[in-house]
Amino acid sequence: MRNAALILFGFTILVFEATTTALVPIHPFTPNLLLPVVIYLGVSQDVELVRGAALSFVLGYLLDSFGGSPMGLHTFVLVAVFLLARGAGFSLFLRGPLFQIGLTFAVGLLAGGTILALRAIFEPRPPFPSGSAWDAFKSLLAPAFITALLAPLVFLAVRSVDSLTARRPSEGTQAP
Repeated sequence: MRNAALILFGFTILVFEATTTALVPIHPFTPNLLLPVVIYLGVSQDVELVRGAALSFVLGYLLDSFGGSPMGLHTFVLVAVFLLARGAGFSLFLRGPLFQIGLTFAVGLLAGGTILALRAIFEPRPPFPSGSAWDAFKSLLAPAFITALLAPLVFLAVRSVDSLTARRPSEGTQAP
């Protein structure tokens, strides 16, 4: 039930993003709101490795489907972000919004750079969207900045969704 709720939440985020970008042209500042969800899964003590990787895979696949990206691009990057967050063990990350904003910004830059590098390697187009390194840097900086600013709200929402669907021990049984 928890997995389905998180996938439904990710789907809702993608629908919201697609609707917003269709109504308001915010291209250079388009956030990736699934990135904080995956970071939350990576730093949460309640999420097992296999569950988090599988959820990150499904959310990345949904993002690839919604965004029209080559299949597997965001899937790979979101699973890598989950594993990076899990391996680094940022336990302080959940402590406050400043840590959430800072880490999400850093991971957003890293994820955007990875996507740009993978596109440069596997696609025949030039690696920089507008032809210069400065334009490519701006295209990495703006989404990472907006995603980082929205990260505390996304974390709060994911925490709420995850806690609403968490299994609670029955009154007649003892918790291990």
